Amino acid sequence: MSRTPAAELARLKVTYPGWIIQRSDGTGFMAECRDERGDVRSIYAPTVAELETALAGAGGRQSDGPY
Repeated sequence: MSRTPAAELARLKVTYPGWIIQRSDGTGFMAECRDERGDVRSIYAPTVAELETALAGAGGRQSDGPY
């Protein structure tokens, strides 16, 4: 399995299907989803590994889909 940032980003998108996960202006990575109240939750991290840690701490998988 490839360990490039692109491959890791793709893996996160599968692992956290309720989150919109993307590169943030070339300086890091962003993840967004709507919480139970309908508010947008955003997470920024400078690396994919840090984003994965933050997503796990933010409640893990969101199964209701993005937005």
